[in-house]
Amino acid sequence: MAHATDMSAKCLNPNCQNAAVTRGLCSACYVRANEVVRAGLTTWEKLEAAKKILPSQRQKASTKKWLLGRAS
Repeated sequence: MAHATDMSAKCLNPNCQNAAVTRGLCSACYVRANEVVRAGLTTWEKLEAAKKILPSQRQKASTKKWLLGRAS
């Protein structure tokens, strides 16, 4: 399965033909996923286990340090 950083990757939603942007979903599908998670209908972990999304590639702490000039 391709990561969202692969520009040729399509959204994991089989009914969608848009390019994947975040966690294997296009922007629109990611917004919908975020809505159901925030509503408490599911969790990111459950969506990941069901292969509906890719694992998070987020590196929040290291990116913050890099942006602030504290890491190379």
